[in-house]
Amino acid sequence: MNSQLLTTRVWMQPGGRPGKDARLVIGAVIIKHKLNLSDEETVLQIQENPYLQYFVGLSSYKDEAPFTPSLFVTIRKRMGTAIFSSFEQTILDSIEKKKARKCAGQTKKEKAENQGKMLVDATVAEQAIRYPTDLSLLNEAREISESIIDELYKISDLTKKPRTYRQQARKSYLAVAKKRKTGGKVRRKGLKQQLQYLRRNFRYIEELLDLIGSISFPLPHKRQRQYWIIQHVYDQQHTMYRNNKRRCDDRIVSIHQPYVRPIVRGKASRNVEFGCKLNVSMVDGIAVVDRFGWDAFMKVRI
Repeated sequence: MNSQLLTTRVWMQPGGRPGKDARLVIGAVIIKHKLNLSDEETVLQIQENPYLQYFVGLSSYKDEAPFTPSLFVTIRKRMGTAIFSSFEQTILDSIEKKKARKCAGQTKKEKAENQGKMLVDATVAEQAIRYPTDLSLLNEAREISESIIDELYKISDLTKKPRTYRQQARKSYLAVAKKRKTGGKVRRKGLKQQLQYLRRNFRYIEELLDLIGSISFPLPHKRQRQYWIIQHVYDQQHTMYRNNKRRCDDRIVSIHQPYVRPIVRGKASRNVEFGCKLNVSMVDGIAVVDRFGWDAFMKVRI
């Protein structure tokens, strides 16, 4: 494995914090899988064990975490499906070689005609998100828009901040959210109010952006991404409100994880689940993920 390539392509953070050394990252991945640890446990083991610190290339013992556990998430994202597929194929080839050697020592009579059963099932790897409701999504989008207005106001030449009625909007949201049972009319009225507050905030944001006159978005990328997401949330919610419907295509259920999609499972305990959809097949005790994605898909029938 080319450590220089890993350093430049995987771990460097252009324009941000310094990249981690390739030996540190590769060594941490080896420790994680050899000891079968979670992301958090791996970081703690390296922090506490001087031998592991020497293994990952640290010059001296340091009583602090070498990196945050979220780095493992970045590693898996940057590696992509192609590298993980090659890992999977290597494991399968090794198992096949062992089976071939085992079968070579058996006679034809000892060989079983039936090689076993293949189990195929579709499941969901649930994401840790708050259970979404239309009203809570609009309220969260409104609060984010208010934060964007505050930040844009600080870098603008205005002497008076645009009025967003945030306290009144918060009271309107809580008046509906705190009810144990919400009727259709009350819920629809609450959605209309939050849509109106959010639409007004969008108008203020556009006016501030025109006033600042920057070629690029004047706030950090995180804010720009949030602004783009809450606009999509508004469009979806406004379309459902106008058409008096409860569903739409590619529906956003989490502003912080907009790629998550709902899937109707029909379970007694939980009718809808949110997470990555997996199609898993198992043969001879070996489970292989045949297909995965965030959008729901039909289970293949055999």
